[in-house]
Amino acid sequence: MATPTIFTPTKPDPVQLGTSASTLLTAGASGALLTMLILVNDTTTAVTATLYYVPSGGTAGDDNIICKDINVPSDGMPINLLDILHLAQFPMEASGTIQGLASAANQVTVQIGGWDFA
Repeated sequence: MATPTIFTPTKPDPVQLGTSASTLLTAGASGALLTMLILVNDTTTAVTATLYYVPSGGTAGDDNIICKDINVPSDGMPINLLDILHLAQFPMEASGTIQGLASAANQVTVQIGGWDFA
C-alpha cells in the first residue's frame, strides 16, 4: 500500500442490499481502512446477507467472502460485522470494493465507515 498523504473519512451512506451482488464501497487510489461495517434488518422478516471484499479488477465469489449467509435479526438490532470478525479495522487495497447481497431485496441496510487514502 502506498504511503497516503490525505486521509478522508468515508461517509457512511446507508445502502440497502439487493438479491444480486452490488458494489457498496470502492477504496481510493491508495486504499482505505474500514472501522465500521454495520448491517440492520429494517423489517420483521428473517433475512441473511453475504458480503465480499473484492480486490481491484476481481469479481465477487467464494474466494473473497467476508461473511456468507449471516443472519441479520428482524428486531432492528444493528450488527457491526467487524466486531463479529474480531477486527478493529479492515484494510482495503487501492480500488478494492466491498460488495454485498441479501436473501431478500430491500430488507438489509448497510452502513460503512472508515478512512479513504489518497
